[in-house]
Amino acid sequence: MYALAVLRHWRYISGEVTTPGMRILKSLALVLALSCVTLHSAHGAVVLNEVMANNRSSVRNGGQYPDWVEIYNPGPGTASLSGMTLTDNLSSPAKFVFPSPTSLGAGEYLIVWCDSQTAAGELHTGFSFSSTGEEVGLFSPTGTKIDSIQFGIQPEDFSIGRVPNGTGAWTLTASTPAALNVVQPLGSQSTLVMNEWMASPASGEDWLELYNPAPLPVAVSGCVASDKTSTPSTNRPIASLSFIGPDSFYQFFASGLAKTDNDHLDFKLGSKGETISLYAADRRTLLTRIKFDAQTASVSQGRIPDGSATLTFFPAGKSTPGASNLLPIDSVVINEVITHTDFPLEDAVELHNTTSDVIDISYWWMSSDRTDPKKYQFPANTRIPAQGYLVIYENQIDPDDTGNGRSFRFNSSRGDECHLFTADSTGALTGGHGFVRLPPAENAVSFGRYQTSQGTEFVPMSQRTFGMDTPNSFDAFRTGKGLPNAYPKVGPLVISEIMYHPAGITATNDNTLDEFVELRNLTGSSLPLYNTLTDLSNGSNSWRLTGTIEFEFPTRTVCPPNGAILLVSFDPLQSELLDAFRSRFSVPEETLVFGPFRGKLSNSGGSISLYKPDEIQRFPHPDAGLIPMLLVERIQYEDHAPWPLEADGQGASLHRIGLAEFGNDPVNWKAGVPTPGMGMPPTPPVSFSAFWNENQEIKLQFQAQKGVSYRLEFSAAVTMTQPVWIPIETVPAGVESRTETLTDTIPAHAGHRYYRLIAPAE
Repeated sequence: MYALAVLRHWRYISGEVTTPGMRILKSLALVLALSCVTLHSAHGAVVLNEVMANNRSSVRNGGQYPDWVEIYNPGPGTASLSGMTLTDNLSSPAKFVFPSPTSLGAGEYLIVWCDSQTAAGELHTGFSFSSTGEEVGLFSPTGTKIDSIQFGIQPEDFSIGRVPNGTGAWTLTASTPAALNVVQPLGSQSTLVMNEWMASPASGEDWLELYNPAPLPVAVSGCVASDKTSTPSTNRPIASLSFIGPDSFYQFFASGLAKTDNDHLDFKLGSKGETISLYAADRRTLLTRIKFDAQTASVSQGRIPDGSATLTFFPAGKSTPGASNLLPIDSVVINEVITHTDFPLEDAVELHNTTSDVIDISYWWMSSDRTDPKKYQFPANTRIPAQGYLVIYENQIDPDDTGNGRSFRFNSSRGDECHLFTADSTGALTGGHGFVRLPPAENAVSFGRYQTSQGTEFVPMSQRTFGMDTPNSFDAFRTGKGLPNAYPKVGPLVISEIMYHPAGITATNDNTLDEFVELRNLTGSSLPLYNTLTDLSNGSNSWRLTGTIEFEFPTRTVCPPNGAILLVSFDPLQSELLDAFRSRFSVPEETLVFGPFRGKLSNSGGSISLYKPDEIQRFPHPDAGLIPMLLVERIQYEDHAPWPLEADGQGASLHRIGLAEFGNDPVNWKAGVPTPGMGMPPTPPVSFSAFWNENQEIKLQFQAQKGVSYRLEFSAAVTMTQPVWIPIETVPAGVESRTETLTDTIPAHAGHRYYRLIAPAE
């Protein structure tokens, strides 16, 4: 019973995959609780069972998506892994050594994360895999190889695994960490097509792109690419266990015989023209072939649209190796979209001409599906004025009011996409493409483009700006011709402070106990962190955070008016930890503290997203029973400029400067003394405590407060209306208060100088 209780506690605090049978050894208590089980002395009882080498969004650990290896014990007894090693290079077996004690019961799995992170109780190898192919080896403590696997090109978010578990052959599998391996169905090799090629690059290798247009991954193991048409082909085959993902592109380098990497071919492309063939593993069956004529230096050639018979040249700098041949549209952008609409509103898309010329978009296409572009076609003589707008309404894209066939409407409960494609007068695609992703939407709230200091985001807007935004009928709404976008929607709850990298780390252990996220209620009213119109018996009816950390607020949580809520890494029910945290940061007693969040706040930057639940979808809605989660805001913080550097392990935290301002922009954040539950720290008074002249050097001394940065400036005169201040030196925030002395070297005949000290420096 004690062992079971510990295991349940680990699952609660870890926040990772909790499939029955999975066990990442999290604590000595768990090992001790299992010590009564007889250990199987043979190390060979365990096998490599599943490998993920291209984990983009499949399995998350601590807010990251690392590669991983699954080890399985087919039994019959418990196996000791202590001292065994794992490697990505069979000639160097001991790259990762399993700590002692580590054991694995019969029928159990162990996940080893292949990255350089460190976290107490988890296994991290310090190395990762190449998605172009790798080898994995499991060795005994004495260096005897127990198991190994070599694989080739790996598609995103699929794993390779043994089927059946522990004994079967390796094949492509659905990602199932710590569970039975499941064979992934494959598409036909006959769908593959040579989609783009570069025979005369300005530098680097020639290259060839394969495209799989099928909705399933395709195996390319043993396939042979050749610049000869005679069969059987004698060229080098593609490595075993190689696959191209669904609707995916893969770039092979035509580098000749010298390189044997899995993504390299043993021939070069002929710049004067050539025929390139792809054969099946029998070296005779032709899968796809392209014959091209003379090529131009630095210009690639390929198919528009992807996979079609139409070939076009892509100018220098416009090649798209490993990606769709569609190129971004610069002149016309999707500017605003509304997807969740009740009378008198309906779905609408606003386009914006970013140029000073009239743009003719006659015969272009719009769709909700990139792979099915020709859904709505703009009629002849459709023009957008210079710097102007054009709005397309639901009655145009869905005239039969069904959303079926060529008509379409946007899915507001699960999210959708909006795509724009350029075309000629015959409707043939010409390669231009623009798109936006549309998350689940709040009723009557549109999404729009907003320019930050770092680029453009497509986010919920504070109000609609289609031109007629308080209509009394569909017809009235449809009279809108488009307007500049409003400011993004902010609140009612915002992320106001982030302590992602507290000071006091060691080489192997982060100071995770001091990590926290503060949220603030911008309203003067109590804010329920659940949807009051949805049955509370549904467990997904609470606000939540996802990303580098994850947390779902308990049922019926309410944030006080203008109040703060803290999320911490530990369980606040552990009173000694909570009391120490409150004391360390002077947290007000009335501040609500919740935890533990799952994962950790990454020291190297990460994303935190805040979501709120919408109403449950009711019959006859096709998503009946679903509670859409609506994005409130997302903060992508970084540990490098332009984000404040003082928050990266130097004792300061990130403070939001304007709570009602857009959050995902570094210009709205500064570093400062951590003040969880207290609001933004006041700017400390600054003054010089002493100054003196020493050999034509002016020495200026002041008391620097911990967690505060400073900037010293001078001016030649302060009597003018707007004096010019010139920076001399910046002092980063420190972990302790101290005396700082700054030096200004005075040039000859410099005249008068006036100094000022600014805090914080930014």
